[in-house]
Amino acid sequence: MFGYAEQGLEGWVYPLQILRSFGVAFRRQGDSTEIDGQSVLRRIVYSPEAVTRVYVGPDFVIRERLFVPLDAPGAIVTYEMDATLPVDIVVHFVPVLDLMWPAGIGGQEVQWNPGASAYLLSEPSHRFTASVGSPDIVAHDGTLNYAQSVGRGPGLAFTLRARNARNTAQVVIAGGVAGEDASAIAKTLLKESTALDRSAVDHYVHVLDEALQIDTPDPDASRALAWSEIALDQAWVCNPDLGCGLVAGYGASRKARRPQYDWFFAGDGMVAVNALLAAGQYQRAREELEFILKFQDHNNGMIWHELSQSAAFVDWDKYPYKYVHVDLTFDFLNTVNGYLSTSGDVDFVNKNWDALQAAYRYCRSLLDPKDGLPRIPPDKEGSNEQDPLNDDLTLSASWVAAAEAFADLAAATGHTAQAAAARRTSQQAREAVGHRYWDRRQNVWISAYSRSGAPLIDRDASPTAALRSFVFTPQQRASLLDQLASYEFQADWGTRSKASSASTYDPNSYASGSVWALGTASTASAFWAEHRPATALPIWSGLVPWTSLDSLGHMPETLAGDYYHEELESVPEQTWSSAALFTSTVTGLLGLRVDSRLQQVSFAPHLPPSWNEVTVRHLRVGGSEITLNMTQSAHEIRLQMQNAGAPVQMVFDPELPFGAALRGVQIGNRSITAKLEQNPQDTHAKVGFTLPAGSTLLTLGYTGGAAIVPASWRPMMGEPSGAIKITALSLSGRVLVIELDHPISVSSSFELRTPWVIKDIHGAALEPVAPSLYRVTLSAHTPDAEPRSYQRSKVVLRLSDSD
Repeated sequence: MFGYAEQGLEGWVYPLQILRSFGVAFRRQGDSTEIDGQSVLRRIVYSPEAVTRVYVGPDFVIRERLFVPLDAPGAIVTYEMDATLPVDIVVHFVPVLDLMWPAGIGGQEVQWNPGASAYLLSEPSHRFTASVGSPDIVAHDGTLNYAQSVGRGPGLAFTLRARNARNTAQVVIAGGVAGEDASAIAKTLLKESTALDRSAVDHYVHVLDEALQIDTPDPDASRALAWSEIALDQAWVCNPDLGCGLVAGYGASRKARRPQYDWFFAGDGMVAVNALLAAGQYQRAREELEFILKFQDHNNGMIWHELSQSAAFVDWDKYPYKYVHVDLTFDFLNTVNGYLSTSGDVDFVNKNWDALQAAYRYCRSLLDPKDGLPRIPPDKEGSNEQDPLNDDLTLSASWVAAAEAFADLAAATGHTAQAAAARRTSQQAREAVGHRYWDRRQNVWISAYSRSGAPLIDRDASPTAALRSFVFTPQQRASLLDQLASYEFQADWGTRSKASSASTYDPNSYASGSVWALGTASTASAFWAEHRPATALPIWSGLVPWTSLDSLGHMPETLAGDYYHEELESVPEQTWSSAALFTSTVTGLLGLRVDSRLQQVSFAPHLPPSWNEVTVRHLRVGGSEITLNMTQSAHEIRLQMQNAGAPVQMVFDPELPFGAALRGVQIGNRSITAKLEQNPQDTHAKVGFTLPAGSTLLTLGYTGGAAIVPASWRPMMGEPSGAIKITALSLSGRVLVIELDHPISVSSSFELRTPWVIKDIHGAALEPVAPSLYRVTLSAHTPDAEPRSYQRSKVVLRLSDSD
């Protein structure tokens, strides 16, 4: 069940829509006029197993609890009343009983069944039935074939009256497929409602107890991460004809019988697999990969794009949606390789080796022999659905990674010659990408080539995928990152899909300027991977408020580019948004990498300077389960580790304040060697050791260094961007240079934490806030300027160890 109060809710039992426009009104005893529920809806309470809407009238409070059991084809809506005088509840709905788009059935009928106290929905083939009713109905509309509408809206209505000591009433919605009796299902749902409710509560307790747990000092961030895992679990759907897999999201169908992304998309599923791996849910990740392989094109090895819930009722292969995106086959090889290294499940690769070889052959079939890079056939698409392209940077970078991934898969399964050949192919492609997709004259990346062969330089955010494949020179990478870090790409709520200065930028365009959660999470991860934490952290932080824009944890697809609100075409909930946030947190912010085959874990956190600790539980490495508690203070990091299992090879590589010096590292009372890593924009200390079973404490001491603490920002709906964008840092000796974009119409600030003495500052004002903590403020240059106007500035601080 999903929807909005003003439109009413929809009810689905895969692959059927049972009803739409489900809503309520209230009639107090002695009144003849109904009070529309929408007008008195005051609060919504979210729990993983149910949603409760609270209606507050003149002298009554009614709580409507929407509950969908985990594995039963129906829903139970419970009304709990607290009223001075009795209140009747009038339920309105429009019966549908039709298949999800594009299939359909005709001849629907609705009859009132007094014995079941319900409306029964049926169709002539008798395969599908549905029931909508309640034992608490005291009045109902007739279903006669009236020649005229008699003053009421479309659909049906019935009246509920609480007739028990608990002052509650219940509505049951049930769907029957394959000839099942919906009335019998409804009866069972009512009879077993308490047990079904308990089962759902226990299920989500289990999900949160068994999956990776991340506790932070920021309650909003901790809640967002927990709810992201819940949203991921709620995306798992079982279709009686197609099987079980992850759907891409939820949203009202807008009268089109397509409930937004509530069907199967292989690409979205692969993004979700990465989140499942980050959460340690290896079995569910394998099940999703098996579901994707189930519909692979056996003729050429291509991975499919999308499957409607009604695909089994039509010749779906004849629709132009199943095998259309060539990029997904490349992504699939990369995803399977990530699954293998994280889970250690060689059996999956061996079992599906023929299918993986077929996918690799399909990728190779798209290569242009002149440069060894893929081209998009005229009847296919890459990741860009809006523009017909010959080839693009994202696809070519994905090929570099896919060939390397296939080499890893081949090596793991003993196919040595294939592994060596694939590695050579990957290296050749890597060298070719840098030449084809960089305009040296303008010093900017080429996003794609049109069908006519013209290079497209529109400064979109696509290069983040290329960064992971190291296809550009260090100088090109630095230029690319500097541009992506600017205010032209970075809104306060995430990364624009295209620079605001681009000629084709449109802040309200679905693909040419809006802010995608998926792209934002990838961008934050890319900046962390490039050791630019001062830029990465605000990008990631901008995603956290998304998780409470609508139903908790269920993040929208896109937001607008100029002002903080949902983009007009955006789906209200897309699985890959919450999945990408979780993955970015685990692999980017926390820097966790698990290799179960090697029984090894790497923990390279870039913790926000304002966080004093973080705790990670249920980190699974092979047969071991690890808990990590990291605390950081001005001069020390302490890592308390608990290993319930076999010894694990551990690499701890935390970020220190920029420019800090290492004092030493101890495990227990034993000193161990660590390596200080001075990167161009951050500092790390790296240490490797064997983590035994039981409890182990590591202590790492350091001195000096500087850390930027970005201003805390939580957006208000409709606001433009106003936060500083850190574009680059450098430290030469004791001279710290901060390059940034800042608004010119208002003053803005950030904090700097350092034990060093600040001798002087240029480009900003400095104010002591606390010992070793300073506020750096950039004044407004043009108070009358347009609020969204930014300018590039440079703040230079000269520091010393002492007075």
